[in-house]
Amino acid sequence: MASKQRGKGSGSLYQRVKGGPWNVSFYDYAGRRKNQSTRTTDKAAATRILNKLVSETALRRDGVINPRDDRYASEGRKPLSEHIAAYLTHCQNAGRAAQSVFEVRVQLTAMITGSKANRLSDLTADALELHLSTRQHRGLSARTVNRTRAIAMAFVNWCVKTGRAERNPLSIVPKQDELSDRRRVRRALTDDELSRLLAEAQKRGRDAWYLAAAFAGLRKGDLERLIWADVNFKESTLTIREGKAKRVDVIPMHPQLADALQRRLQANPALPTTRVWSASVGNLTRQKDFKRAGIDLVDAQGRVVDLHALRATLATQLARASVTPQVAQRILRHSDYRTTLKHYTMLGLVDTAAAIAKLPFVKPTPSESLRATGTTDISPVSGCMPYCVQLGSETVRNSASQRTTSAGRHECDAKEKSPQTQGYSHNSSHFNQCTRLDSNQRHSVSKTDALSS
Repeated sequence: MASKQRGKGSGSLYQRVKGGPWNVSFYDYAGRRKNQSTRTTDKAAATRILNKLVSETALRRDGVINPRDDRYASEGRKPLSEHIAAYLTHCQNAGRAAQSVFEVRVQLTAMITGSKANRLSDLTADALELHLSTRQHRGLSARTVNRTRAIAMAFVNWCVKTGRAERNPLSIVPKQDELSDRRRVRRALTDDELSRLLAEAQKRGRDAWYLAAAFAGLRKGDLERLIWADVNFKESTLTIREGKAKRVDVIPMHPQLADALQRRLQANPALPTTRVWSASVGNLTRQKDFKRAGIDLVDAQGRVVDLHALRATLATQLARASVTPQVAQRILRHSDYRTTLKHYTMLGLVDTAAAIAKLPFVKPTPSESLRATGTTDISPVSGCMPYCVQLGSETVRNSASQRTTSAGRHECDAKEKSPQTQGYSHNSSHFNQCTRLDSNQRHSVSKTDALSS
């Protein structure tokens, strides 16, 4: 093996086989020794390659170039499918449900085709918007499109956290307006509808299933996973494990629900580890129960009722009972109380009308300041009204208007007030009513009796 030693820190050139390609050896910015082939037998070309590698290493060692940019560039050139496979493995190791991982796999696989992005660096905001617009043109709802966006955002955020990408370019992609494009709007059941449903379900031994959804807010998955060890009859509580939020929640149990569960346990004795419902109530069975109870699955406004609508019924009943949103949030096990108010509390005109009916009646109270009967914009001031009385060529000015700016202003004697002194009427030539003046400055107006008649 022929080699040529260079100066310290400048690397070296060598050939493993005489006449073969030249190899370079140098130390990177972290002090690690690197060996790689130049893929050329030309020594001059190999020398230029080595000099370039050594100079780039020096720039990174001196902080002129950030070494992490090399990793971002390297990861960005890798196939997007390789990063997705690593992300799915991460989701499985994090304990996410199999159905959730399957949905992520389907969505991200479709994103590769829809966005036409083959590498991680190709996944830009424009590429994602192309994919989302395609799904929207296929007739999917705004909520479904936003779900696709959320999965893509979570994937790229994971790439940022693991050092595969420097930033998330998808953060500027806007969300769709879900309120203007709601395809499935649920409604809360009325008290009469819920009573009829429970009556029909009790005949077939399914009343506890619907009571758990209506009085405890259990989802279908919660109902299927509930075991008898999680039902505490002594403390009247239910323990919900492995729910949507991946936490353990303890919620109070309604007495009617407790009675129904006790009857079920007495009729079918079971071990604490046994599931409360060995078989869940399917959608077809639930629809039949609703129809037997005379409940329309879709009302005149297009709103639907299903098992999840019983959670909305619970939230609405809590709001009508004046339960605070924070307490309702704990019962429904939402991460944010605004979710409870926005999507589950369904109050109507009857509720708002009842609230208005609770407001007290307000009766008008007579006020001394409202007794002025004049037609001008002048307001009564402490019983004395500033005005001028025209007496031919002589003007008699009210002393109250003169005393408003003096330090020693006089007050009108309240005992001398009369209905005539609290208002005046004005025409185009004169005032037809005299005002009681202060006793020390009272003017004689006897000459104007004829004019004021």
